[in-house]
Amino acid sequence: MATSFQIPRIKQTPKVVSLHKAPLPQTEFVDRDGCVWVADRNNDRGELVLSCPSPVDAEDAGEGESYPWTLREVQAAFGPLIARTAVAA
Repeated sequence: MATSFQIPRIKQTPKVVSLHKAPLPQTEFVDRDGCVWVADRNNDRGELVLSCPSPVDAEDAGEGESYPWTLREVQAAFGPLIARTAVAA
């Protein structure tokens, strides 16, 4: 029987992924009004862009493409934010 010290280790090079192509975190952010913000994409600077698909106040939902709110901007305008893990049901 071989021990773990006797088993040859195969050194694997970690896969390097550009920040713009990296998977988005599965985290939701809840603002002070109870609106849920979700990760949408990364902008050209690599910052996380959030969207609020179902705002608490229906009048806040607009038509067309949304302003690309970064995490930092959402925190400044609607914070404090509470992060929670998005769990698929």
